[in-house]
Amino acid sequence: METLPLKCVHSNTVGSFCDCIADAVSVDVAARAFCERAKASIDKNITGDDLAELKKALMDMESEACR
Repeated sequence: METLPLKCVHSNTVGSFCDCIADAVSVDVAARAFCERAKASIDKNITGDDLAELKKALMDMESEACR
């Protein structure tokens, strides 16, 4: 299963990342939850660093699933 569309890997802002995954069919639930929190302004402390950590974790999960 693809946890993160390849085209979204290079999105560097929370807004552009969330826009990118919005139309994706196969996205990890953690990415969708991250964007829901960001868009709902529930957590105004979401930063680019948080996004980088999320993307790294998703890429790690995907590479382990391919082993």
